[in-house]
Amino acid sequence: MKRKKGKKRIKVNRLRIVLVAIVIVLVVVAGFSINNVISLRNEQAQLKNTNATLKEKKSQLQEELKSVNDKNYIEEQARIQLKLIKPGEVLYVLDDDDSSSSSNK
Repeated sequence: MKRKKGKKRIKVNRLRIVLVAIVIVLVVVAGFSINNVISLRNEQAQLKNTNATLKEKKSQLQEELKSVNDKNYIEEQARIQLKLIKPGEVLYVLDDDDSSSSSNK
């Protein structure tokens, strides 16, 4: 009878070891899964912020596009960016550098 109890204990101990190993594996897998879910949610939040920023920029660009065909807008941009003038106008270019005027004194 002592042999049966010994064999029974060995089987019970092996069963416990196998169950503990399975539980440990499940906990590790669950931990990685939870970590993956958290990182995906963080990435989703960042992408939502980026999307909102891009939508705002898109609406600004659409507003600018509406004004691009306006004659006054085209004239203003030609004057600012290309330094164009109308016939009969005189263009005065002023030096914005204060250091050159203070050194002459």
